[in-house]
Amino acid sequence: MKSLEFFISTDDHLTIVQLKGKILFEAELETLNHEFQELNASEGMNWIMDLSELTHTNSTGIGFLVRTLTRSRVNNGELVLCGVKGNVEKLFEIAKINEIFTIYTNVSEAKQHFNN
Repeated sequence: MKSLEFFISTDDHLTIVQLKGKILFEAELETLNHEFQELNASEGMNWIMDLSELTHTNSTGIGFLVRTLTRSRVNNGELVLCGVKGNVEKLFEIAKINEIFTIYTNVSEAKQHFNN
């Protein structure tokens, strides 16, 4: 059984990625990395990572999010997070990830970020 699932929806220059489960190993992120690279080929792609159903991550997940943020900015896009809670929120606070990312409560608030 996979510990991580993801769902991607795209609307013009906004892509929403919902992560569900746990990020434990780099191998679990291979498919998502591939999808991200293909979608990020277009200039100015903006991303929302919905972490509301992500129950656990470790340094692998943090590294992935930071790399994703960097790649999106290199392509003149932006990445925001939403739905960070529980153990993931605690880890973000300890690792000071919440100081690097723009974080919203839910997808609707994150979408408003790009509509302003």
